[in-house]
Amino acid sequence: MRSFTALLRRELWEHTSLKGIPLTLLAFVLVANIAFIFLLASSVGTLNISSGEEVRSLSSYIGFFTQLKPAQQTAIINSTLITTGMIINSVLLIVMFFYLLDSLYGERKDRTILFWKSLPVSNKQTVLSKLAIAVIIIPVIIFITAALANFITLGLQSLAFYYNQYPVDLLWQETDLTDLSLFSIFLLIQQTIWYFPVMGWLLFCSVWCRKPPIIIAVLIPVILVFIDTGFMLGTGISEILLERLPLGIMSMQLGNESSLMAYNYSLSEQQLPGFNMSAGISVPSIDDILSFFMNIKVWMGLLIGFFFTGMAISLRRWRDDSL
Repeated sequence: MRSFTALLRRELWEHTSLKGIPLTLLAFVLVANIAFIFLLASSVGTLNISSGEEVRSLSSYIGFFTQLKPAQQTAIINSTLITTGMIINSVLLIVMFFYLLDSLYGERKDRTILFWKSLPVSNKQTVLSKLAIAVIIIPVIIFITAALANFITLGLQSLAFYYNQYPVDLLWQETDLTDLSLFSIFLLIQQTIWYFPVMGWLLFCSVWCRKPPIIIAVLIPVILVFIDTGFMLGTGISEILLERLPLGIMSMQLGNESSLMAYNYSLSEQQLPGFNMSAGISVPSIDDILSFFMNIKVWMGLLIGFFFTGMAISLRRWRDDSL
């Protein structure tokens, strides 16, 4: 366990982007909120409300917010926090993609693989430590970063309320922080499990390829999709591959037997899985959780992910520093 913990610390130490990019995102959220408040406070910016009303000052914006119904206030707050979390999640998913591609290829590129192989650490531990970063550490980083970003947003908005002599508790009492946290945790778990075969594939490409692995990692799935759709073979490979992409989750028709999550989902109604813009955040029920884990596609994906991970462990035993 000590050696595995040391390997995790090594990954965090070597890949500074896992710490630098979340801090950059938090700085961006801070600057964006300050800029938003400054533009309205200086009457430079104009905010177009969905009802068609234009708000030209910070005070009028807050006044407009306080006159809304509680459900409408909750919808505005939730949409802001959810949007911020989705942006952070998307950026860190890209970070995870390139991390896994470089995790085993990079040690051959900089010729450190011989040094690490000289240590009393097995190939299994090395590969699993890199997988643990993607499966455990990065989702935790996403959750913490999104939570801090939400507190920064709510904190600055609270200062704006206080400065304009409006009750600060009005903002916080319409915020579903507990439900939002539970909802985020559940979605992160679903996301990690759903992308697990992709993680295994990227690890396999990282250890297998002698050239930059991004070419093979992307090219092979693209060729398979092209052959399946171009020649209208109807094998289902295209659907399996495309729905494992981030946009694939959003494009799936959730609620049928091919669904990832058992939520009603409709873009036309501006709803997200478990999230209704007008009704707030819905914490997943036991039935939702069971429905997800009883999905055959989830278990197929896990088996494929474990297969590619096992192949990566096996291949690393024979790898040296040659490219």
